[in-house]
Amino acid sequence: MNRPLLPRLAAACGVVFPIALFLAVGNGNSFAPWRAVASTWALVLFLPFLAYLCGLLRTAARDDGWLPTLALVAGASGVLLKLVSHAPELAIHQDHIAKGTPLYKALDHTAGAATTLCLYPLAIYAAAVAIIVLREQVLPRWVGVFAVLTAAALVVNGAFVFAGFVPALLLFLLWTLVTAIVVLRRTWVASTQVAYAT
Repeated sequence: MNRPLLPRLAAACGVVFPIALFLAVGNGNSFAPWRAVASTWALVLFLPFLAYLCGLLRTAARDDGWLPTLALVAGASGVLLKLVSHAPELAIHQDHIAKGTPLYKALDHTAGAATTLCLYPLAIYAAAVAIIVLREQVLPRWVGVFAVLTAAALVVNGAFVFAGFVPALLLFLLWTLVTAIVVLRRTWVASTQVAYAT
């Protein structure tokens, strides 16, 4: 596999992740096995994008090496917590637990709590990315400003522990999508510049 292809694949994972997760979740009212598989794969696809983005941030922020590491750890933690939220939902449907029973409610609330908890590390991830982008200008400034807004929204939404709706997660998906598109475009521009230089 040639070198320019790997960064493109990592950046493309960042584009696929929010789109696939948004489409797989749907309205959330009905369970479908394909949705469970698609949303799980969407979350897993975030990891290559996260690693690639944090690599770019590490290259740009040589003085503050801990910030890209913080972004990597916080982003991975947030996605893993969101992945954990799938386990109770799968258990509900695999064991055909009747809706309204105490066990159903306990598992459903566990899944909801894991989703709410994922907002905190994702906020730290977005804030760390924002600091590096705004300070080092490794990506356009508006990406950093959008990251600040996303981090703030995640913190505010996470403060509502019993929220049944997490709009900040939708904002996070949008921010990830536009950031991934910017990063993907950079991989094409970088490979074109290398081709012209040789």
